[in-house]
Amino acid sequence: RKKKTRTVFSRNQVFQLESIFDLKRYLSSSERAGLATTLRLTETQVKIWFQNRRNKWKRQIASELENTN
Repeated sequence: RKKKTRTVFSRNQVFQLESIFDLKRYLSSSERAGLATTLRLTETQVKIWFQNRRNKWKRQIASELENTN
């Protein structure tokens, strides 16, 4: 089985994804579909991006909490 190649997002795509993420941590399926169409990505790419971004966000918060103690 062949491994999928890594998706490289354009600066504009990342900017738009980050902007939405700042407003909402989770998207509904219709929001995800609309965003995917707007950014010319698949719904799966948007879904995975949000999953990865939430994990990064959680790690950042944990790191900040650790640094304040």
